[in-house]
Amino acid sequence: MNSTDNPRSEQLDIDASAKWPVLVLFGSALLWLLVGGALELVASIQLHTPAFLAGCEWFTHGRVAAAGQNALVYGWGMNAGFAFALWLMARLSATALRSGGWVLVAAAFWNFGLTLGLAGILNGASTSFELLEMPRFVTMLLLGSYLLIGVWIITTFSIRNTENVFASQWYLLGAAFWFPWLYFVARTMLFTAPVHGVVQPIVDAWYVSGLYGLWFVPLALAAAYYFLPKILGRPIYDYYIAPWGFWWFAVTTAFAGGSRLIGGPVPAWVATLGAVANFLVLAAVVMIGVNLLGTLAGRFGVAQKSLTLRFVLLSIGGFIVASAFNFLLSSRDFARTAQFTFIPALRDWILFYACFSTAMFGAAYFYLPRVTGKAWRSTALIKIHYGATALGIVALVGGLSWAGWQQGRLLNDAGVAFPAITDALSPWLAFRTVFLILLTVGHAAFLINFVWIACPINSRGTAAAIVQNPPAMEGAKA
Repeated sequence: MNSTDNPRSEQLDIDASAKWPVLVLFGSALLWLLVGGALELVASIQLHTPAFLAGCEWFTHGRVAAAGQNALVYGWGMNAGFAFALWLMARLSATALRSGGWVLVAAAFWNFGLTLGLAGILNGASTSFELLEMPRFVTMLLLGSYLLIGVWIITTFSIRNTENVFASQWYLLGAAFWFPWLYFVARTMLFTAPVHGVVQPIVDAWYVSGLYGLWFVPLALAAAYYFLPKILGRPIYDYYIAPWGFWWFAVTTAFAGGSRLIGGPVPAWVATLGAVANFLVLAAVVMIGVNLLGTLAGRFGVAQKSLTLRFVLLSIGGFIVASAFNFLLSSRDFARTAQFTFIPALRDWILFYACFSTAMFGAAYFYLPRVTGKAWRSTALIKIHYGATALGIVALVGGLSWAGWQQGRLLNDAGVAFPAITDALSPWLAFRTVFLILLTVGHAAFLINFVWIACPINSRGTAAAIVQNPPAMEGAKA
């Protein structure tokens, strides 16, 4: 089971050692969340209002859509993941984060490289591969920055002052190793020593599947395995199956990328292998679900009183729903209708936002008061953030699932002209824009609260008082 450590001076020292790396990384993440969200919103508006910013070359749909996705994935996602992984690894290892200044250097280079990469995309220098669109010259800068941060995660684990290795640490270490492997292999095979023909989309599908499944999802699961037992005050249910769930999930997810190419011009065995792997992933999902939902059983009311656990519950729900979509999209009968619709993109969005991002929101509401020694300034802003996030996820998942299925049926009907399909989908595209705006409002509320808690002149509360007697809603204060 995970650590259920009591408040003590060592915790205060650990949190203090992680303060500036965490604040810089998470502050950068929130800025990229707003930038990426704004770019994604522009791309969404252009789908139902094509004239929007049509006269600006940098903001044509193809460029702005790719830039928005990369800003969210590599800006918000990676920075938030770094901040959480460094803090949690230090906490579970019962050791301070040493020489954190090097992490700040790595963070600066990561975000500088990302800025150059996004400028390259908007300037028309992007590649044609999903989530690898940034120009080649930023590859080594990003990879080197990541390795420096990853070394600190691994080093903190190697000097741990605990005998046990907890489930959350398995997922943190796995993610730390898997991303550079995925990124280096994909960039090498597509750009340094490029493969040709149908092997290119196979490599890209493998990378995209691995990025979501072996970096973002493990971090979300690390948060769930840590916060559920810690806040509920009970051990992980049937903890003995957790190692099986971890390894089964890692191995099967690594082979699941081919299912994204069902119906595409690739050898049939590639898509079949991916589909079989996705079917096998369900066994890991069941084992992880038994651990997490079993821990939650009978304590749902208690969990709802914790802001952190509310977000973690959204994350667990997103993980289950995304796994169900993966299973359905691996079925050729379902994919025949849904493969080239909104639904595959929705599945990725659920993995990234409904599963990963909500876990990072919940984690931040827990650890930021502890690393800063201050309470959250505004309960109202917290409620806006949570409400916008929950409502936006439910609406987008429900609405776009229905819209995607109808889109697939129309596409498969030879008697329906393509302009008619476009007209039928236009209201759903506007629907998507409305709820992306709602999510952006929630992000802005979170950023304002973060600025208040990170600002040196805000001195509400002390680190010891917050750790020992956290205010309502995990540190919220009106």
